[in-house]
Amino acid sequence: MKVDPKKLDILLIEDNDEHAEIISRHLRRVDSMAITVTREFYLAKGVQRLTEKKFDAVLLDLHLPDSNFMETLPRVARVAGEAPIIVLSALDDRGSTIKAAQDGASDFLNKAHLSSELMARTILSSIERKESEIKIKHQLHQTALLSDLSQFALNEVNAEKVKLRCRQILMNSLLVDYVHFTEPPEAGKMALAQRPSDGVPFLFGELEFLGMQHEKEMMLRSGLRSGVNVVIVSKDVEIPPLVMMIYDHRDRTFKYDEIEFIKAVANILSSVLTHVYLEKLLQQKIESLKQAHQKKDEFLATLSHELRTPLNIITGYLEIVRESQPGSEEYQSAMEIIDTNLKIETRLIGEILDMSRIITGKMKLDLSFYALDEMIDSSIESLSLAMAAKKIHLELHVSPNLGRMWGDRDRMRQVIWNLVSNAVKFTPQEGIIKIFANKVNDLFEFTIEDNGVGIIAENQQDVFNRFWQEDSAITRQHMGLGLGLGIVRHIVELHGGTVEVFSAGRNQGTRFTIHVPIQQLRAVDATPVEKPPEPEQTVPNKNLRGMHLLAIDDSEDSLNLLQHLLKKSGATVEGTSDPQRGLDLAKNTGYDVIICDIGMPILDGYSLISQLRQWEEAQGRPATSAIALTAYVGKEDIDKALSVGFQAHMPKPLNLPLLKQKILELAPSGSSTSIASN
Repeated sequence: MKVDPKKLDILLIEDNDEHAEIISRHLRRVDSMAITVTREFYLAKGVQRLTEKKFDAVLLDLHLPDSNFMETLPRVARVAGEAPIIVLSALDDRGSTIKAAQDGASDFLNKAHLSSELMARTILSSIERKESEIKIKHQLHQTALLSDLSQFALNEVNAEKVKLRCRQILMNSLLVDYVHFTEPPEAGKMALAQRPSDGVPFLFGELEFLGMQHEKEMMLRSGLRSGVNVVIVSKDVEIPPLVMMIYDHRDRTFKYDEIEFIKAVANILSSVLTHVYLEKLLQQKIESLKQAHQKKDEFLATLSHELRTPLNIITGYLEIVRESQPGSEEYQSAMEIIDTNLKIETRLIGEILDMSRIITGKMKLDLSFYALDEMIDSSIESLSLAMAAKKIHLELHVSPNLGRMWGDRDRMRQVIWNLVSNAVKFTPQEGIIKIFANKVNDLFEFTIEDNGVGIIAENQQDVFNRFWQEDSAITRQHMGLGLGLGIVRHIVELHGGTVEVFSAGRNQGTRFTIHVPIQQLRAVDATPVEKPPEPEQTVPNKNLRGMHLLAIDDSEDSLNLLQHLLKKSGATVEGTSDPQRGLDLAKNTGYDVIICDIGMPILDGYSLISQLRQWEEAQGRPATSAIALTAYVGKEDIDKALSVGFQAHMPKPLNLPLLKQKILELAPSGSSTSIASN
């Protein structure tokens, strides 16, 4: 209760008319304030007045006709509320004064020594003391409430229960009619996001600030006239915003200490909401990690299955080859099946290596200009047999003005091949695949649609995640690891593009669309000189006769195979599985060409050739031609091999005709005495 010191409303309970008149006259003579005096003769009437109206102070005579002296003050104190009680007495009795103070009196006036100034000073000081007393009690009470709330919040994990406790505390402590918690609409969240925040709950006036016009209209219809709005925020983490609305039917202005109490409650609630939010994020992360771990385990199981399947087929048909007559129909059929499954195995391993490069951030682009239509045609042509086997009808719509694109031709071909291959896999017999390739502004747009198994809506964005498969059984049925689409997205994004997927649901088909910047040529002199592809040479049998070769590979089986094949081609081959011995042989024996593996222990192929080149330079000897024959086949692997001194890079698995051709290209002139076929 904040009293206006210039206007006081006093209740006088006095049975003596003369004393009452004297007291009233003194009060009327106070010039500094307007004092209204309400006089009651009986205690019962005075108590009734106090229950009906609030007074600024009570002047009380203890000797009243309807009350026992000892009961008068306690009875008034019970209903006086915030009004201080000043005891009037005709006696100068210190003992009575002490007793009155103990029973609740704020001060004591001797009727024999009254004056206007004394009475005004006594009343005002009593009012101030009473206000301070009430304020301290209220603060202590609120402190206790906040302490209890904090303890409750520490032990309660349910945020709704904490909100309910906050609501009860605010309504009981502030004597308000309405406390409500709500999330602001999206417009309000945007407004809050633009407001600098120190992480402390803050007050705001109009609900329109948060786009909460509906809430404001609802409260006006309910008769709520005044209130305060608090936004609950956190200084530790960006929690979803929450608005605490505190309203009352009365016209009132919230005092400073009430606002501070509201903020304290909001801070406690903020801590709880932050804890709950972080706990939720943690649980989501744990669940995500569990799912990722499960997907990884499923992927490893699928990987084991998919790698073993073609190996099992190869192993079985090798037995048939051993038992068959070379050149027979059974022999040729077995060899074709072995070749097919070797290609499948190679593709699976390639996908695994690509995903490894993606995970480690080592996938690079080999940029050049190339014709988009030719790239698309070659990608689709390689899958024509697979489409024919399933009698799939292909509708191909390629714009004639696609032009050329700046990018990695082989990687973009891999993207198109993966998308088309994916469609072929999941399109039924005699199904339909539609392909659209267009230039849209400065973008290459490629869309492929099928009428296959489709993808349910909640899984459509997951299809690009590594280790994720919507239906691993379907993937295994078609001999795949489920890595292709993840590789597609990464390659497209490396080119600055996007990839999208849409499906109406199970058995409703799927549509994939990619958009990649074409980045057309900006200057004529920037056009690279394109060398025409060299025609493949038909390498005659035994065309390495007279060649002296050194083969280095830490795998005995790979080394023996390489030596056997090269010797059958007429070359003299010395081999070693010890890279250090290989380096010594290269230094001390003259070879036409060295064929060296890269991934060897202790001394890898890079270091071996690098050391050989340093030694040759120091000795003034010409560099011996060297070919890297390795399973490290990335662009960065090729560049590194050439940079350390290899003249050529050949990928594993071994392609013997190309290897023989490369040996012939690199061998010193005159090394081969005969390349004629016999």
